[in-house]
Amino acid sequence: MKTLRKNSSAAAHAGKALLLASGLLLSGCVLDGAAIDDSYVAGNHEERYPIRVAEAPVKMNIDGRGGALGANQLNSVIGFAQDARNTASSRISVRYASGSSSARAVARQTVEVLAGQGVPRGRISTGSHRGSGAMVTLSFMRKVAVTTECGDWSENLAGDQYNEPYPNQGCALQQNIAAMVANPEDFETPHPMAPATAASRSAAMVKYNKGEATSAESGSSSAAGASSSALAN
Repeated sequence: MKTLRKNSSAAAHAGKALLLASGLLLSGCVLDGAAIDDSYVAGNHEERYPIRVAEAPVKMNIDGRGGALGANQLNSVIGFAQDARNTASSRISVRYASGSSSARAVARQTVEVLAGQGVPRGRISTGSHRGSGAMVTLSFMRKVAVTTECGDWSENLAGDQYNEPYPNQGCALQQNIAAMVANPEDFETPHPMAPATAASRSAAMVKYNKGEATSAESGSSSAAGASSSALAN
């Protein structure tokens, strides 16, 4: 009986010693930093190249030496005004050299064109700067969708034994999406839904309450019937 107790006691001590040794080994690995790496690595292109919304300047220069807008200059200002009216997130700035009377005249005419294209006068800021040049500068800030620049070839694709996505994968796709989006703010706030047509909705609800088929259901059933007859023929 004493022998059994001694053996069980020795086994318990041996088990504790084993657990202690394992803990010391694991702690040694953690301290060395060779076994555990809990840093997060982005797994897809949307995380590696997230699209964000930023503000960028839009500028246009007009040569004011003629004292009036030419035909081509007028077309350019009209296009600039329409762009500013639809996308500007700041006031539209019109600046000219204080030492040039011709530039001042062109700036005044430019403001009239901007207002005529629907830009509120309260959003047009005019002013002069020191200088004798005849250049008139138009500018405003607009929101744009941007992402990280492409070109990360830091890893050797031939040496990847795990077949994981390489750093530059999907970058061009994200750049194209950011460039094509009509309203960059859609990345931050969902686009509002269009209001429902009350008359159509009321008619559909009346039919639904009566147990009749709504226009959507009848349309889908007729389309299904047409497909069935087409298959039968």
